[in-house]
Amino acid sequence: MSATEEATAGSGAVAALRLRDFRLLWVGQAISTLGDQIFPIAVTIAVLDAGGTLGDLGLVLGARWLAIVSFALVGGVWADRLPRTFVMRASDLFRAVAVMALAFIPGTPSTLVLAGFVFAVGAGEAFFRPAEAALIPAVVPQPLLPAANGLVTVSYRLAAVIGPGIGGLVVVAAGGPRAAYVINAASFLVSLGCLTALREPARDLVAKADRDSMLTEIRGGLAEVRRRPWIAAVLLMASLQLMLVVAPESVLLPIIGRREFGGDWVYVGSLAAISIGGVIGAFVAMHWQPRQRGLVGLLGILPFTLVPLALAYPSEPWVLLAVYFVSGLCLEPFLVYWSTALQEEIPTETLARVSSVDWMASFALMPLGLALTGPAVAAVGETAVLWAAAVVSVVSTLAVLVVPGTREFRTPRADSRS
Repeated sequence: MSATEEATAGSGAVAALRLRDFRLLWVGQAISTLGDQIFPIAVTIAVLDAGGTLGDLGLVLGARWLAIVSFALVGGVWADRLPRTFVMRASDLFRAVAVMALAFIPGTPSTLVLAGFVFAVGAGEAFFRPAEAALIPAVVPQPLLPAANGLVTVSYRLAAVIGPGIGGLVVVAAGGPRAAYVINAASFLVSLGCLTALREPARDLVAKADRDSMLTEIRGGLAEVRRRPWIAAVLLMASLQLMLVVAPESVLLPIIGRREFGGDWVYVGSLAAISIGGVIGAFVAMHWQPRQRGLVGLLGILPFTLVPLALAYPSEPWVLLAVYFVSGLCLEPFLVYWSTALQEEIPTETLARVSSVDWMASFALMPLGLALTGPAVAAVGETAVLWAAAVVSVVSTLAVLVVPGTREFRTPRADSRS
């Protein structure tokens, strides 16, 4: 038995973690993701403490998604052109410098300055995520992909549980967000160190003189999606839901939490609750691979419909926390099954580009949703905006199930032969 076969004997998370390179990737990302979760909490509190309006908060939070949408396709092309670890290391270094610079800006940064730095961090993420998605199947054998994707998801969710609490405590203890920014920058440097030690498997790279233009390569990634209508349908659904469901929820949760319950603890606690539920849901998805994984995953999105309704009628804090927990528990299998399906369906040489299409298309309308939440609330009221979010969540999720391939997250055989 070879060293790799011996390391991966068995199944599940333990076998995936026996793989040295995946272990380095996972540890680095677990730590940097923890820092990532501290950053938006610190920025949100900074905006609110400075007297920022609903529109100011939407502008700052939307800057990240605007950067991802702007640079995701370019990031995917470079992740397919170059070694994925090189792209990821450059992204980590760029983000560390940007966040550290924000920490040492004198005085209180204006809303536009904060939005600019958030945009820079989001731009670095736009290069990092497609490369990461393509690197995982390069260092993990196919049978262990569900476990590996589940572990990555668990690390994200655990960070989302711990990060907001740490971020809030650090901001309060330090009397401001600067210390939280320093911690975030340090986490990127840890990730950089892990990626430097990781040995990426060799793959054939196209020589610079033989490369197609960037536009042609971007079209190649889009063509892979067009050949699989179920992928395009899910991306359209995600784009609508992030704009009309998640964006209003993201902006209104901290506002409603402060107004109705007298502080930031419900905001932070709700993020922790959805992440705790997500950890459990990810463990379920690691060990349960239903035949119709798309159907199971998509139906798991529906409980999130309760979130905008709970925000529309904020009676008791525990109700809000319980709704967020259940939503995370049911939503996470969708994310694990989706990541695994893309890694299985898309050829290695175009996987980063398709992953970048995933990121770009999913989040294309998120900045618009964040920016328009304030004006929409002013025009029709919070309750109407949140009810509209609930309706969009249900209708768009059920509509996508009629597209062939979505129930299995797999291209139907008839389509594969065409």
